[in-house]
Amino acid sequence: MDDHDELRTHSPNEDPPPPYSQSSNPPGPGTTSSSATQPQKPQIQHQLLPRASVHTTPLFPLSWNLYRSQSLGRVLMLGAQETGPLYAVSQHSGWSGKPHMILHSGPSDTLPALAAGIRPATLGEAQHSIIILPPLPGSSLDSSQELFRAHAGRPRVTFRFTVVVGTEPSSWRRETFEWRHSYGDAVASLDGARDGWKLVRSAGVSSVSPSNTSSPVSATSSDGHELVAVWAYARFSLSKAMKFRFLGSGETGALGDRWAIMAVMTALRMFQWQNTSS
Repeated sequence: MDDHDELRTHSPNEDPPPPYSQSSNPPGPGTTSSSATQPQKPQIQHQLLPRASVHTTPLFPLSWNLYRSQSLGRVLMLGAQETGPLYAVSQHSGWSGKPHMILHSGPSDTLPALAAGIRPATLGEAQHSIIILPPLPGSSLDSSQELFRAHAGRPRVTFRFTVVVGTEPSSWRRETFEWRHSYGDAVASLDGARDGWKLVRSAGVSSVSPSNTSSPVSATSSDGHELVAVWAYARFSLSKAMKFRFLGSGETGALGDRWAIMAVMTALRMFQWQNTSS
């Protein structure tokens, strides 16, 4: 049986939280906010996403790994295999003036950012993050922000975010997701560390038929919610650091590219928190 914490978030009849913030003129990293809800936001260049839809070639493989490079841990590579990585992931200190983590738009840290993560200076907790995403297609804004936040729970902390899901403007809606610690079958299917994290969708129960996915395990949590992704540390590897897999609606692409970037970025930030203090 898969262990779980009960999902402690808005009820299905409540509207999910609004976007954390959006901006068409973000301040530089040294700008001090006058409000606790307007943290520092670095200038970063975005590779704009194509129109939200289910693409023939998804932004990410269904399963991918994070690989160490020769840059002393500052730059990691994301891809299905060590040869031919898809994206570079760069990590930076708070003194660098750059976001703490940048997911680049290709396999080099010299390429523009696809998304980024920063630690908010005003929320008082190390394990909170602001994820900076490209704007929604058709928006005149330069970027948007979503809050990724830790919540104390028993027996372990959980991590939640809310983001726009859907593949077409007519179906866009905001939904909440929660990363829960797990020793269950979904984590075990990664063939990595014996424990890891599963991403639970708060809206309703799983409606994805197992025949529509290639997952070797059920994409349902023990309390009936849909599992949409899972990650764990790799083991017995000098080069491979982390393993990730999309499940359920995350695998079929029904949640859209924006959600996929958010799921990947939040997993990467959790990985970073457990290895550094950024």
